[in-house]
Amino acid sequence: MSMSDTLLLLLLPINRRLRLALALTLALPWAYAAADRHEATFSLYAPQAKSVEVIGDFNQWQSGVTLLVGPDEKGMWRAKLPLPTTLTRIEYVYWVDGAQRRIDPGQPVVQDGFFGENNVLVLP
Repeated sequence: MSMSDTLLLLLLPINRRLRLALALTLALPWAYAAADRHEATFSLYAPQAKSVEVIGDFNQWQSGVTLLVGPDEKGMWRAKLPLPTTLTRIEYVYWVDGAQRRIDPGQPVVQDGFFGENNVLVLP
């Protein structure tokens, strides 16, 4: 972990810091999501992946619609998505190689009642 990554980790709220530290300690895939009223940014560390997408209620949980670009030289996949301004939150998961769900360890989760957990990103 670089010095800038460490500083970023320290600036996060304590519950996110603990979840991220645990994820990094356990070598879980690292992910990031953030949004403003018009756009959401998603990133996932998956250097061996052939494809990564984000699926959620904002795209009716459709695969093949919201692809991330990557991996870059650090193994990160990224996408910026326009959002309808009527949304106040989105539920999502990362979908890797068309078969594997991945949860962002740095974001809150909710039980979806079907497949397990989804991440929740609250929009400002």
